[in-house]
Amino acid sequence: MKTIVYAHPWDGSYNHAILTSITEKLETKKEPFQVIDLYKDGFNPVFTAEELKHFHKGETPYSLVKDYQEKLKQSTELVFIFPVWWWDLP
Repeated sequence: MKTIVYAHPWDGSYNHAILTSITEKLETKKEPFQVIDLYKDGFNPVFTAEELKHFHKGETPYSLVKDYQEKLKQSTELVFIFPVWWWDLP
C-alpha cells in the first residue's frame, strides 16, 4: 500500500494540487493508498517530556502516533509532499 504523508496548512497551495493529482491518478488506477495529513490531524511534532518517558519502552502515549505507526507498517511505498520554507523542511 502506498502512504502519502502530506504537510501543508492551506488547501489552495501548490502542495495540495500535487496531493490531488496523485490521489486522482491512484484512484483511476485503482491502486490502494492512504493519506496521512499532518495539519488536518493537528499533529504536534514536538517531542514532549511525557513522550520521552515512554521512549525507552518503544511506546507512545499518543493515539495519533499509534495510528500513524500502524499506517506506516502497512506501507510498501512512502510519498512525502511538503513545502520548502526558508530552505528547509517544515
